Amino acid sequence: MVSEPPRPRPPPVGSFLLLAAAILLYIPWLLAILAAPPWGEPGSASGEARVGEGWAILFALFFGTPLWLALGGLLLLACRKGLAPPAWAAASGILYPLAVIAIFIAAQTYLTWPGGWSILVPALLPPLLALYGVWLRVPTLATGPMRLVPAVALGGVALVALAAIPFAYIDPIGYPARLAEHERYWDAEFMRLKAESLEKARRWEAGIDKLGPDSPLAAWLEYVNGSGASGPLHQQALAGARRVNRRQAEVVELLDNGQIRRLSELWQLELAVTPTLCMAYDRALYRLAATDDPYEALVGEQLERQLPNIKFLLAAHCDLASGLGAAQARARKVAAANPGNERWAQFLATLDALSRGR
Repeated sequence: MVSEPPRPRPPPVGSFLLLAAAILLYIPWLLAILAAPPWGEPGSASGEARVGEGWAILFALFFGTPLWLALGGLLLLACRKGLAPPAWAAASGILYPLAVIAIFIAAQTYLTWPGGWSILVPALLPPLLALYGVWLRVPTLATGPMRLVPAVALGGVALVALAAIPFAYIDPIGYPARLAEHERYWDAEFMRLKAESLEKARRWEAGIDKLGPDSPLAAWLEYVNGSGASGPLHQQALAGARRVNRRQAEVVELLDNGQIRRLSELWQLELAVTPTLCMAYDRALYRLAATDDPYEALVGEQLERQLPNIKFLLAAHCDLASGLGAAQARARKVAAANPGNERWAQFLATLDALSRGR
């Protein structure tokens, strides 16, 4: 009798799909575990830190549940196809739930005492289980000495899962040293960032010395608006802005381009109050007051900063009927949105008085 040649084994498409799903889930799952624990004395985390920890745990569960289902599917396919020796199949049936239990133990330890060895348990168990499940499903891999890889992977699963117990005792002992090192690192990092910020501020302040009468007014306004009103840099910036050769035309351009917020100190720029300037400011003030910004208090603050400009231009007999009327209407909305607030009631009263006196 002539025996039939063995039929070729179909490709393990299902195992590869489960492996791909496990890989995609493993990375965000492990990152969520790493991000979950707040550093500090256990139980002393702030409310914000606890909220962040809760979200991280939620993400870990979100990605972890399908991850372990995918790993279980890999083991099940390997065992059902008869590819695993009976002893290996029995061992994997025992080690899979043991690995799940070890994950919970290690995760709890790491959440309480971050930075310790417990992170190795969730980091290593999924790759070892995936290696075991896929290796058995690819016959070309299980040849020669490489056929022992699944046994080695199962042994690694057992070793790592059991290591969760000693890690639960070791990690709390070393936590004070890890916490101190963590705090030293962040202290150094904050000092570095502070030094960089100070150096950046120094370079920015030094940049004013490169400006002159031919520089754009906008460049001077960066220093006018970016410095404290009582500081020498602010006074230097104002003095420089007053010397800009084209400041009259540039102020009109800025107003027409919706940059009225940058010109809250227009009244100090020694401008000629011309009809062109009056009309440009009136249009800009109207647009600012009529903005669709829903935050009434924010719009009120922006209009409030324009009071010196309004008084200056009205004193020079500018016609600001359109812009001032829009500002009054918006001030009423601001006052209505903040009942009992003396600041906004006084602001509205000031605008009403300016409107009556123009």
